[in-house]
Amino acid sequence: MIIIQIYIDVYYTCCCLFLYCYYLCYDYSNYLYYFFYCYCYYYYYYYYYYYYYYYYYYYYYYYYYYYYYYYYYFYYYFIYNYYNNYNFYYYHYFYH
Repeated sequence: MIIIQIYIDVYYTCCCLFLYCYYLCYDYSNYLYYFFYCYCYYYYYYYYYYYYYYYYYYYYYYYYYYYYYYYYYFYYYFIYNYYNNYNFYYYHYFYH
């Protein structure tokens, strides 16, 4: 399993109460291109950062990175986007 991670505009100041994660998936011939977009809310403030994931034909458990990230609740929303339009497939995880 090959997982190549490219981090762009990363803000690690995520001491947030809730973490909202959006996954946009572009299905190509041999590989899947994932765009990981994450909102981080802390009272009135929010921090956002972009993650680019390149997965080689198998999509792995991508929520594995923020597993046990302090004691906050993680809401994962998997948004499947076949083209550039907003054609969403809603997918949701919840743990603490």
